[in-house]
Amino acid sequence: MRNFIVSDLHGDGNIYDSIIAYLENIKNMTNDDITLYINGDLIDRGSESARMLIDVKNRIENNIGFKIEYLGGNHELMMWQAAKKRKDDWPIFCNWFRNGGDVTADGLDELLSLKELDDVIRFISSLKIYHKFKETLNGKNIVLVHARCPKYIFDNCNLEISDNHDIETFVWSRKNDYGSIPKQIGNKKYFTIIGHSPLTHPYGYIYYKDQNYINIDGGCSGYVIGMDGYDHVPLVEIDSNNDRLIILTFNNNNEIVYGNYFSNGISTTIEDLSEYRKYIDKNVKLKKLVKQDGKTFFK
Repeated sequence: MRNFIVSDLHGDGNIYDSIIAYLENIKNMTNDDITLYINGDLIDRGSESARMLIDVKNRIENNIGFKIEYLGGNHELMMWQAAKKRKDDWPIFCNWFRNGGDVTADGLDELLSLKELDDVIRFISSLKIYHKFKETLNGKNIVLVHARCPKYIFDNCNLEISDNHDIETFVWSRKNDYGSIPKQIGNKKYFTIIGHSPLTHPYGYIYYKDQNYINIDGGCSGYVIGMDGYDHVPLVEIDSNNDRLIILTFNNNNEIVYGNYFSNGISTTIEDLSEYRKYIDKNVKLKKLVKQDGKTFFK
């Protein structure tokens, strides 16, 4: 079983298609069991939000390709809150639209019937909020959550988007929510992986040693609205055999631009990663995504 994680794609269709094609190629070449964890904020701001949401829903419900686990973020919560109110509470709708939800709403209206739209809303309402892996890093279980690790973690999460206010802190909190006083984002009992706060770091991630968590929001939310510096989206693989995370970074030129691994706070270069994953580099040779005759592949 190989577990991959991506966060905060925000309707960036190029990155989404690149990652899906990358994992499909690995599955076809190696026949490994693969799970992709989408750590919230798949939608909003980017023009392909609706298409990506519909595709993920279809892949999950019809068991297409590899397995996908979709966790909720603050943008999924805002969508659920807006849909639940059905415009009866205009400020809630305004909040979602002000944060890029208008793009998602317009896309869904264009692509779906009312019944299909209701199905999407039900799908969003059932998204879980965190996932606890059996795999560990530095001797601690890895926990995936959009913004802030809950104090109490169970093996199987029972928190869903439809729980509404009970889950807001876990999808909305940021490290500096209260001015200069840092909010506790990590949890000393776990190694936590979050997104939510966009980064311009060239690897697309930053490790916060003091609270033992890593932020992997590469900044699609900035890229899709034309901001400079936001174009490094990490795809994280949990390497349980070597107690580390393997990180490939994608950009919107449909290229895999960096490869490195993370262990005990140390990141290394593409050469070190290639040595470890030589069998994949040799057999799959994934370099640049090409779209031709309706097909998507790397060459």
